[in-house]
Amino acid sequence: MKIWEDLSMFLFANLLLLALFAAAACDLWLGVRRAAAGPGRLGRALQNLWRQEHLLFGGWGGGWRTRAGAVLFCVGLGAYELSVAFCNSMARDAWPWVQGVLSPLLDGVAFGCFGLKILLGTRYNWRQLGLAGALYFIARWVHFNAHNIWWIGLVVAVLAAKDLPLKKPLTVFVAVGAAAMLLVAGLNAAGALPPPPDLATERNVYESRSTYGYGHPNTFGGLLFGLLLAWAMLRSRRPRWVDAGIVAALSVFLLVGPASRSAGLAGLALAAGLALCRLWGRRPLPRPLPWLGAAVVPAMAAVSYLLPLLFVKVGPWWSDLSPAWLSRLDSMLNGRLSMIWCAYRLFPIKIAGQPLQDWPALDNSFLFTFYQFGPVVALLLAVGLMIALWGYARRGEPVLLVCLVVMLIYAFMECQSFHLTTNPAALLLAGVVFALPLRRWGAAEPCPQDA
Repeated sequence: MKIWEDLSMFLFANLLLLALFAAAACDLWLGVRRAAAGPGRLGRALQNLWRQEHLLFGGWGGGWRTRAGAVLFCVGLGAYELSVAFCNSMARDAWPWVQGVLSPLLDGVAFGCFGLKILLGTRYNWRQLGLAGALYFIARWVHFNAHNIWWIGLVVAVLAAKDLPLKKPLTVFVAVGAAAMLLVAGLNAAGALPPPPDLATERNVYESRSTYGYGHPNTFGGLLFGLLLAWAMLRSRRPRWVDAGIVAALSVFLLVGPASRSAGLAGLALAAGLALCRLWGRRPLPRPLPWLGAAVVPAMAAVSYLLPLLFVKVGPWWSDLSPAWLSRLDSMLNGRLSMIWCAYRLFPIKIAGQPLQDWPALDNSFLFTFYQFGPVVALLLAVGLMIALWGYARRGEPVLLVCLVVMLIYAFMECQSFHLTTNPAALLLAGVVFALPLRRWGAAEPCPQDA
């Protein structure tokens, strides 16, 4: 089944790229036909295509195509969330049809909807199409090397999010995800799902950790954290005390129930951020904030890359490292730093990524990106995140700024930040990917300055 999923995603990735080339060729043909006859006709056509946004494959359908595209995106996002939140639970072991029939069907609906939205339901000019197309080509190339289906799914969803208000899609995301997780938890409580696999190989073997029907506590934690992020994004214009309270309560539950510390701690940071935004109110944000926000990315990357270099080997086992203070910090992080120290010595660096071994596990998205997706994508992601943090601070969107920072906190401790279901905040990068003006960046509700 895994081989079939990989082949299907490779086929989809190739077909989408070919369709974008076909759209550009059709654009050129139609653009030349529309341009006035005479000397310089091709130049005028190219100038219009470069500047004017238009639907691909001709302007037929007009406004209803963009409206249909918004509906397609909601359906695709809901199908994707249901596929992950239900089909990747222990239900896949209880009923073979979950992975054999339902999961491929939902994935087909999700990527079919995203692909149709990209090709038929969005307006582009050639500057936008060329920039996003080049980034997609790199992402597809990396996917072919790394075999990470979550990565290509995230990239395609971000491309499909162009020019969309995110309120309805995020509402669908939260509703479907919450319903699926409650269903799985209910089936698990009723004894309808098999017990989770033995976690004796985990680094935190001495803890009793509940999985609530998902087989691993961090799978449950990542899914719930994604719902908390989406909820915060929905409340971006009017954060309430009750929103901060709900996020805080569920984050404490993540720390106590499944003991998913990365999701729980990031959730508490999100709750604190929402409370701070509520206290700040509608006052203008501090002028240095955009630059401080952008600086978060290189600061966290520097800590991720450089801190493990301070280790000194003092014993025969991989975790026998000093100095003592860094060893204690590594223990608090369940060996994440010493795993990076090992990766520096075991993993080669591939320019366009590679499949990674199971050990050493890189539970740090900064290092995970560097090794699995390659240094080119690591640099592009860092630049894109810096621009996004700077831009949302400039727009006066403190909650969205908090969501992106909290996602980076989570990314410091996990590699699930490339799962759309864990990281709906990635949809906020659509404006960066297409180099849109700040007023057209996606948000759950329009910013007052956009009105």
